[in-house]
Formats: sequence, structure tokens, C-alpha cells
Amino acid sequence: MVWLTMIEINLARQLRGSVERKEPSWLVCWLVSGFVFMGVGVVSWWWTQSLQQQVDSLLQEKMVKTQSLVRMQERLRNMERYGEQKKLLMASVERISGQEKEKAWPVALLDGVSRSIDGLDIWLERVQLEAQIVELHGRSLGLEDIGKFIEALENDRVIMSVPVVEILDRPEGKSEAYPFVIRFVFDQKVTA
Repeated sequence: MVWLTMIEINLARQLRGSVERKEPSWLVCWLVSGFVFMGVGVVSWWWTQSLQQQVDSLLQEKMVKTQSLVRMQERLRNMERYGEQKKLLMASVERISGQEKEKAWPVALLDGVSRSIDGLDIWLERVQLEAQIVELHGRSLGLEDIGKFIEALENDRVIMSVPVVEILDRPEGKSEAYPFVIRFVFDQKVTA
């Protein structure tokens, strides 16, 4: 029976011990706090790394777009330079075209004069062209040839306005030819 009482006492102690609450030890608190702190640290590190990856991705995208923008700005500057060069070229072409026209109408004038003088007893000493005013200085053996020459110039459309004709007196004893000056405005639009 002693055994039995001892067993009962031991059982009672065990029952009483399991019912009593034991206080957690400081070691367990430190371990739990350490695990929580490490968990928060790992989660914070992971979250920071994911945000850093997003920032790096956005910076990479910004660099690509900046490079693209720089290329587009360079193309735009090239197009502006091309437009300026095109304007200069067009102005140059227009100026050259105008010069060609200006060169063409004196040739047309001389061509018309040479056709008009053909078969007449007239020779020209000087052809002067200033702006659009033409002066023909020459000599003729007969006054009728001067009239025919003016009529031929009008028919050849060299003279478009009323010409001014000066027939100078023959120098005495020097020649039989009549010196003359014909002035008129040459219409360059007709020859263009």
C-alpha cells in the first residue's frame, strides 16, 4: 500500500504540475524575438530588392527613351538643315535661271539685229545695252536703208516701242555714209 500511495502522490504531482502554468523562459523569448526580427529583415530585404529591380528597369527604359529622343532631335536638326539648304539651293537655281534669261535676251537682241540688217547697206559700229535701253550706232549709204532696217526690227519683234532715231549730218568730204543712232526699249519678255 505504500507503493500505492507513492504512486498516487507522484501522479498527483504530475497532474498538478501539468495544470500549473509555467512561465516562458528568457531564452525562448529571445529566440522568438530573433526569429521575428530575422523574418522582418528578410522580408524587408526582399521587398527592397524588388523595388530596386523596378527602379533599375525604369532607369534602363529612361536611358533607351533618352537615346531615342536624342536620335530624333538629331534627325530633326538634319531635316531643318536640309530645309535651309533646299531653300538656298532653290534661291540659287532661281538666280541662275534669272541670269540665264538675262543672258538669253541680249543674244536674242543681237540675233534679231543681225537678221534685220541682212541685205541692207548698213553697218553697225556699236551696240550698247544698258538696263533695257538699246542704242544702235551705225552708218548707212542711204536713208531708205535706215527706214527698212527699223521696219525689219519691228517685224522681227526686236523693237516693241516707238524708237528714237537720230540721223546725224555727214561729215564733209570724209564719207558718203549717213551716221545714225537708234534708241529703243528692248522687251525681254518677248524673247523669254
